[in-house]
Amino acid sequence: MKVRPGAVVRGTGVALACLAGDASRRSPILLTGFAIGWFLNRPGLQTVTVIPDTEEPWKRTTVPFATSVASWSAVMLAAMTALRRTRLPVPIAAVVLGGGLVVVDSLLADLGEARDAAGVEVAHAETEASAT
Repeated sequence: MKVRPGAVVRGTGVALACLAGDASRRSPILLTGFAIGWFLNRPGLQTVTVIPDTEEPWKRTTVPFATSVASWSAVMLAAMTALRRTRLPVPIAAVVLGGGLVVVDSLLADLGEARDAAGVEVAHAETEASAT
């Protein structure tokens, strides 16, 4: 498993948001962590990502970014709220949720890269077969 810098930033953001005592400060911390992590590398699992059917470059860049960051932040906020309501101490919950996100994000990114590589190999083999 290759741990990606974006996954580490997202996991750190989740852990810091989980540690925040004030519930109103959690969402901005999550959004910031996921936004910074997106620019380092896209997440392995994108909960909801909308890709517009248009040729305008600003829409094809900003809409997937906004939908992915917002959906991941909402999912992590819900998970964080549920985890904080358990008997688990908050620092341990923060480490578990942040570390779990790093591992899952990295594993899913590895699976996606392997799938893409297999697709390229199959397409390359089909191209060579049709050329001969």
